[in-house]
Amino acid sequence: MITEAILNVFMVIPNIIIALLPEVKAVIPDGVFDGVNNVLYGIGYVLPMYALVPIFVISFALDGFKVVMALVVRIKSFIPTMGD
Repeated sequence: MITEAILNVFMVIPNIIIALLPEVKAVIPDGVFDGVNNVLYGIGYVLPMYALVPIFVISFALDGFKVVMALVVRIKSFIPTMGD
């Protein structure tokens, strides 16, 4: 409570300066992302995702297994009776 009162005394001038700043309004017009959508639709038409998804899943599963196995081996090496 005392700290808050001390900080409020020091923050009076910065708060006044910030209150005097003009308000900034940013408006994103409609249709900005149409170009991105068109590119993604084109890529989706060229690349058959239904055929690539199983490959990605298997690849990520193998990478995840490698990471988990490396962690298990690293942790096991710190246990005195199990380390090599």
